[in-house]
Amino acid sequence: MAAERILLVSGDFPPSFSGVGDYTDKLAAALHEAGADVTVLTTASDNAGDSRRPFPVLRTISRWGLSQRKAILAACRQGFDIVHLQYPGVSYGRGPMINLLPAMLRMGPDAPRTVLTVHDFRVMRRRWRARMAPMMWAVNGIVHVDEKDWPWIRAWGVSENKPHTNISIAANVDPLPVDDASRRQWRTEFGFADDETVIAFFGILYPHKGISELLEAVKDTHGQGRKVRLLVLGDFDRQAPWRAGMEQMLADPLVRWERGATLEQVSRGLHAADLAALPFHSGASTNRSSMLAALDHGLPTITTNGPATPSGFDKMFDLLLVPVNDRAALAAAIARLMDNPPLRARMRESALARRRTWASIAADTIAFYESLDEGKAPAADVRGKSMGAA
Repeated sequence: MAAERILLVSGDFPPSFSGVGDYTDKLAAALHEAGADVTVLTTASDNAGDSRRPFPVLRTISRWGLSQRKAILAACRQGFDIVHLQYPGVSYGRGPMINLLPAMLRMGPDAPRTVLTVHDFRVMRRRWRARMAPMMWAVNGIVHVDEKDWPWIRAWGVSENKPHTNISIAANVDPLPVDDASRRQWRTEFGFADDETVIAFFGILYPHKGISELLEAVKDTHGQGRKVRLLVLGDFDRQAPWRAGMEQMLADPLVRWERGATLEQVSRGLHAADLAALPFHSGASTNRSSMLAALDHGLPTITTNGPATPSGFDKMFDLLLVPVNDRAALAAAIARLMDNPPLRARMRESALARRRTWASIAADTIAFYESLDEGKAPAADVRGKSMGAA
């Protein structure tokens, strides 16, 4: 595998604030550590931090439109054996070029093998799933990070024989080392009192992340005479009509909002918190990197049971599930955890015990690449091959 050259393509990449971009950064680093020759192709931007990365980052694509197809195709044809696309990503501009890229690459000489990692397929609107169909038809193999996505992908005319595999993600924030002294110090720096219960929310800010009902639940809990604060570790990734209203909402005295936090600051914040609450309107699923980050920091976590939540999810993860958009249920779950130290201790131990590593994800990814070679085992047999390393 080390002899092959891999190009990871992502419209988003740090320092831009993006879950898919963070995923690509972590995957590239893990592939490099595993011995792969990996390069990242992304949107033209400031190259802050690239000199500290052990792999090349090509920030050369000004726009991902059809008018830039020559530049995009040329970048992908620099002797790479595998071109691995990450999708979706708002920085692709919603144009058709990225959706047609796998088919265009197959038309040229010495075409690389193409792989597509699908993020959040089930929760996409129908028109965006339709836009993805040409990509899914043309690539040599598909990785889906949500184990429940394959039937939905298959429903769009993707062959049952198309090589595919589920490789679940890991958290996009590595926990900093922590002890009692550093945790007390970080709580003080954030302005939290020793007797306050701090509830953390982490992620890109959208109304559908449930911020509004979470704040209302915190207010309800505070109104019961409980000392509680909300720590928001996140920011916006775009301009939107609802943004000003959310900014005003988060100016509440019960909220400590860390805007533009680095990954190190996020880890400090998660260590400083007592609980995490992530009330997604679409529900929790296995590919929620913010949820995984909270769990990797040992935080007892409250999230939602919604349309994207697979059956038996509460058996996969030791957390509390509440209905979507239900502030009363959120407040009750917060109170339950505050009043039950043994439950919090059990959830913390369970969360820390199940941590998945990027090294195991890289191993699964490399195994999938190798399965695309002629004479190798079918890709479906690769699924979970190195899960024991998690």
